[in-house]
Amino acid sequence: MKTTLVLLAIVGLATAAQVPDAFADRSLSSSAVEAIEGIRDQMPCGFPGVGIPPLAPLKIPYKEVNIDTEALQLQGVVENFRLNGLNDFDIEEMKINAITSKVTFRFLFRNVNVDTQYDLRLFLKKAGFTINLVGNGPAKFAIKELDISGVVKYSLGVLSGKLKLKTLSIRTHIGDVESDIQGVLGEAGINQQFNGALAELLQVGVNENEDEIADTIESIALPKVNSVLSEMTLTDLVSLVTGNGEEREECIPPSY
Repeated sequence: MKTTLVLLAIVGLATAAQVPDAFADRSLSSSAVEAIEGIRDQMPCGFPGVGIPPLAPLKIPYKEVNIDTEALQLQGVVENFRLNGLNDFDIEEMKINAITSKVTFRFLFRNVNVDTQYDLRLFLKKAGFTINLVGNGPAKFAIKELDISGVVKYSLGVLSGKLKLKTLSIRTHIGDVESDIQGVLGEAGINQQFNGALAELLQVGVNENEDEIADTIESIALPKVNSVLSEMTLTDLVSLVTGNGEEREECIPPSY
């Protein structure tokens, strides 16, 4: 969300100033790249000013899981959760066009991976019985060469001074998936089959359904982002992402 706010603050300033030429657009694009690189460098320390903890890695010591849908219920706990690689990305493309009010971007994440301990139970409601499908034990999961690209179209209210997203198109593509989830039904052979099937299912499912995923992301994210933006003027937005002009201390990641 903070990356989105940084981009919107930059493009909003561009729109308000009615930047007229391609040289200015290139300058804005460079500013956006610098802002995102600053966020990437700050991720190991988090963003205390807006209540965001360290994100590289993101650690969750203990989390109860309780997912209840019409078809199934998943219950249990996840412990020592660690998400790595959120700051291990390259900005492959960043273009801001202030005249057309459009941002085009592409990020390439090299290796986003999770390791954790889990103890989960799955209840299939239609079948009417509990099945130890997930089990308990250590789990590792990695997505490599995660390619995220997209186009954002926006508008800036002349009188209100508020930004609003008009469209948000985000496409994802996965290069490779590695799964090592132990404890599935307590059988080594089943573990191997399960991990292979899960890795293939995710890779194929994402890469062959990019349009559907993009539509789902837009339908969920667009109203949420606009809800946040509706409460903020451009001045508020710029102050939030720039820290009111205060110089941020250099992030020195903790040693692990």
